[in-house]
Amino acid sequence: MTTEETNGPRHRWPLWPWLVLTVAGVVVTAVAAVVGTVARGEPEESAPATPTRVTVTRFETATVTETVTVSPSGPLSEFRDGLFEIGVDVQPGTYRTDGPDGSNAGGCYWSRTDAAGDVIANGVVNEPGTVTVAAGESIDTAGCLVWRRAA
Repeated sequence: MTTEETNGPRHRWPLWPWLVLTVAGVVVTAVAAVVGTVARGEPEESAPATPTRVTVTRFETATVTETVTVSPSGPLSEFRDGLFEIGVDVQPGTYRTDGPDGSNAGGCYWSRTDAAGDVIANGVVNEPGTVTVAAGESIDTAGCLVWRRAA
């Protein structure tokens, strides 16, 4: 007895699905090859490399340092912003300013302190003003034009 007789007629697979799959594979491969070639493009030509010329120039400079010794001239008769000791940094007396210099939003601030650092008086000047200081005090100013000793 043959196998056909025991199992029935043998089933034959159609040929067309295999043919379609083969053609599709060839088409996909061809498309991939074209896309890869186009994506790479043509190589750009580069200019031949030329050596870079570097020039090094050395400069030597002489440094001259001049030391100036300032001889003490005694207490000042005018000053700007800062903390000054009366009788040492600034002469005692009455000082006048034309007002604020614009660097301090609050105006021209001044403060007189005693030797212990306690505030004797302070104020803000927004126009010309005066302050009188005595030896042993300190004056602290901020945002003011020049203070000049009144005659």
